[in-house]
Amino acid sequence: MISTDVKILEEGSSPRARMMEYGTLFDELHIIVFSLGKTANIKISNNVFVYPTNSISKLLYITDAIKIGLSIKADVITTQDPFETGLVGKKLSEKLNIPLHIQIHTDFYSPYFKNSILNKVRVAISKKTLPKATAIRAVSERIKDSLPTELQTKTSVLPIFTDLEAIKNTPISINLKKQYPQFKKIVLIASRLTKEKDIQTGIKAFLSVLKENPDTGLVIVGSGPEEKNIKILANTSSSIIYLPWADHDTLISYMKTCDIFLSTSLYEGYGLSMLEAHTTGAILVSTDVGIAPLLVSKTAKPGDIVEMVKLLKNALLGNIQNRPYLYPYNLKQSYLEVYKADIKRALI
Repeated sequence: MISTDVKILEEGSSPRARMMEYGTLFDELHIIVFSLGKTANIKISNNVFVYPTNSISKLLYITDAIKIGLSIKADVITTQDPFETGLVGKKLSEKLNIPLHIQIHTDFYSPYFKNSILNKVRVAISKKTLPKATAIRAVSERIKDSLPTELQTKTSVLPIFTDLEAIKNTPISINLKKQYPQFKKIVLIASRLTKEKDIQTGIKAFLSVLKENPDTGLVIVGSGPEEKNIKILANTSSSIIYLPWADHDTLISYMKTCDIFLSTSLYEGYGLSMLEAHTTGAILVSTDVGIAPLLVSKTAKPGDIVEMVKLLKNALLGNIQNRPYLYPYNLKQSYLEVYKADIKRALI
C-alpha cells in the first residue's frame, strides 16, 4: 500500500488502527508512507509493516517510495490516489510485474479541483496511472460516472466506512443549544478549513440570512490553513461562534444538537461528514457534491451564494427535508471483506 497519511506513524491514531484492521485481511500488509524527517520502520501488528520514506524534501517522495517498494515482495499494489502515490504504484507495478489497484477518494474531474497548478498536474498524472491499473476503486458513483468509459469498466464503487449505529448511540456530551441559549436555531459547519471547503461562502450566506433570522447562530468547528481568514470573518458578527477542531464523539454531539448542518465544499469525493450529520437527524444544506443529492432534497451549485441563501432560508422554515438513505454496510467486518475482495480483483 502506498499512502500519504503520516498519522499511520503515530501510535494510537485512528489511521494506524484502521491499517491494523486491514492487516487481518491479508497474509502480510506493507505500507509505504510519504513522510519527512527520520522515523524508523515500524511493525504495528504481527503482519503489518510500515516504511516511512524519510524524505528530505516532498519533491523526493516518489523516488524514495519507489526505492523502498523495490525491496518488498508483494502480490498486489494498492495506492491511495491516482496522483503521486499512483505514480509510485505504476512504476513498481511495471518494475516488479505485479498488478496495480488504484483508489480514488476525490472528484478530481470537478472543474473546481483544477483551480491550482498542482491539481492540474495531478489530473495529468492520473491519465498515466489509471489506464495501467488492473482494478480501480471509487468511493462514490459520482466519481465512477466522471471517468472515461474505458476506465469505468474496471471501476467498482466502495464508499468510505462509517459506523452509523455507533453514531446513533453516541451520547450527547456537549449540547450546543444549552451552550448558546441566545440562539433559537443553530447552523453548524464542521470541516477542515481549506480553500476547497469554501467556508467563506457559507459565512456570507449565513450573514445574509441573519438579517431576517436574528435569533439564529452559526457555529464553525474546524482547523486548517484558512483558519486565520475564517476567524476574521467570524469576528464580524456576535452570531458566529468559532470552535477549534474536536474529537469525533464531540463532533457528533454538535451535530445532534444543531438544527442545520451546512456544507459548502466546491468538490467532494464522498462527503463523510454529511452522512454523519444526516444520521444524527440534522437537516443538511449542501452544495451539489459527493453523495449530497442522495441525502437531501435540494442542493446548490458550488460557490453560488444566492442559491445557498435560498436553501438556508427554506431550511430554517422547515421547507427542506433530508432524503432517506440506506448505507450498505452495517457491520465493519462485512465492509472489510468487500474491501479485501475489491483489492483481490486486481489479481484476477
